[in-house]
Amino acid sequence: MPSTKLKAPAKRTDSVIDREIRQLLLCTPSIKIIEAKEHLQQLKIMKKGEKYEMKEMLEKEFKRIRDRYTYTRSAMKDRVSKWEEKIGPLGIEDITELLKNSNLTIMTAFPERVTPRFMESWLSQYLYGQKDYARKIALAFFVHNMRTNEDNPILPRTNLLVHGPSGSGKTYGAQKMAEFLGMPFCVINCNSLVQEGIIGNSIGNYFTTMYRKHGNAMEHAVIIFDEFDKLLEKGQFNDRILNELLNIIDDNNSISFNKSDLTGCYEKVTLPTSKMLFIFTGVFRRLEDIIKKRLGKRTIGFEQGGASVLTGDYHQYATEEDFRKLFNRPELSGRIQQYACVRELQTEEMARLLLKSKESPVIGFEKYFQNKDITFSITEEGAMALAVEACRRNLGVRGLKSLMFNILSDDMFLLKRKKIIMDDAYVEKKLA
Repeated sequence: MPSTKLKAPAKRTDSVIDREIRQLLLCTPSIKIIEAKEHLQQLKIMKKGEKYEMKEMLEKEFKRIRDRYTYTRSAMKDRVSKWEEKIGPLGIEDITELLKNSNLTIMTAFPERVTPRFMESWLSQYLYGQKDYARKIALAFFVHNMRTNEDNPILPRTNLLVHGPSGSGKTYGAQKMAEFLGMPFCVINCNSLVQEGIIGNSIGNYFTTMYRKHGNAMEHAVIIFDEFDKLLEKGQFNDRILNELLNIIDDNNSISFNKSDLTGCYEKVTLPTSKMLFIFTGVFRRLEDIIKKRLGKRTIGFEQGGASVLTGDYHQYATEEDFRKLFNRPELSGRIQQYACVRELQTEEMARLLLKSKESPVIGFEKYFQNKDITFSITEEGAMALAVEACRRNLGVRGLKSLMFNILSDDMFLLKRKKIIMDDAYVEKKLA
């Protein structure tokens, strides 16, 4: 096992309980600010058992009032203002938790707080080890939001291409950002696209489905072309689909599609695409050969048999010029303003994701066992053992979930044990 250690479990547990109590005090409107302040002062001298008792009491109060009270924009702003005046500044996690228990988005409740740096920090709660991507996606969405509020959008477009290994969070990061800002978004799977007029999933069909959900708000939508690299390969419809796509993402163009996907409905809707944000994601495997050819004798790493050998993931060496050669379509290159590399997670980063991410795979398993009155927990050593195995198999985050399921499947089926601790010994035994 790697010798690198994360934080001590006891300290981590204490900080988690303190944070949860703080957020319960913030999110429960029946608790006055002065009461919340007193509870937080008591927290400093409490033992762990007393903290658990306080948390349980606050959870009951929160559940009692949750179904009876919904935060309005003014009430939420007033609570935050008084909290920061009497107690201190609120962090991103606090604001996120408060919004989660309302029908408001960050843009409707606290637009003045939204900056590219704020958005990058927020995304880091979900996406680990991807600073370059988080920074660029935050800027893309920030500018996109400004463009949506202009009648004549003169601000630059921020269409973004995201490249990196499978399962590294390319599509996930864009989806989370759209959800956080309350923006309509659609994920178009390019692997199964057909050209317009052919039975199957065309771009127009995706837009029809999205229009039924969002209506004219689609004019400001975020459109994610997932597995975009598949359209650059030889295929029956790929060239024609690319031509359709180029027209759609043009600065001054529009898209027409059926208003409904009901059989026999031919009523058309035409929407401008100038205020839409387009994001393209993919692995782009052919990029590796282009990079090797460009590097030639100036090899990063070492040479083997006279051929260039790259150390690590080839995506980190990619340039915009490499993509221009890959596209072989100047008009496509001209419609993409940013390129972001999403890299493979290292073992420590993957272990930290398991332990700390807001949407860690661990949470789902905790909930499953909790429903059957079984206590489930994972230690830092267990998280590291899982991360080492996931990296050895090149699974990525998506594969990490499958790995956990396979390891836990026996206990999930039998439901015999009252307490399951996933430590390194547990993981190694299941993998043996």
